[in-house]
Amino acid sequence: MMLKAIAPALALALCASAASAMNWVYVGKNVYGSTYEIDQDSVVRNGAVVTLSLKVHYGPDAPPGEMDGYIAHRTANCQDNSFQDIQTDYMLAGKVKRSAGVEDKQVAKAGSIAEAVLAKACGR
Repeated sequence: MMLKAIAPALALALCASAASAMNWVYVGKNVYGSTYEIDQDSVVRNGAVVTLSLKVHYGPDAPPGEMDGYIAHRTANCQDNSFQDIQTDYMLAGKVKRSAGVEDKQVAKAGSIAEAVLAKACGR
C-alpha cells in the first residue's frame, strides 16, 4: 500500500532520469523477438527493492499494433521476483504516443524475459 502513496513522486523522478538516459544495456529477447534493455544509470537499489527504466522494442513476430515499443519505469523486489510498472510510455518512431500509470503487481516466471530483466537490475 505504501507503494501507491509514493508511486506518483517516484514516477516523476524516474521520468526525469529516463529523459536523459544514455546507458541502455541489452538484457535479451522474448519469444516474439522483442528486445529488452535497461538503463543502467537509472537503477536504484534500496535493500531488496530496485527501481529502473526498461526499454522494449517490439520484435518482428510480435502481434501487430500501433506502437513499436515502450519505456517502462519499474519497481521490483529482488527477493520475491515481483515487479510493477509505475509509468509506461508507449512509443512510435521514438516519440511517446500514449502513457499509462501504475499497473498491477506481477511475479516474473522462471526462464522469462521478465526474470532476466530482474536478474540484471538486481545484480545477479
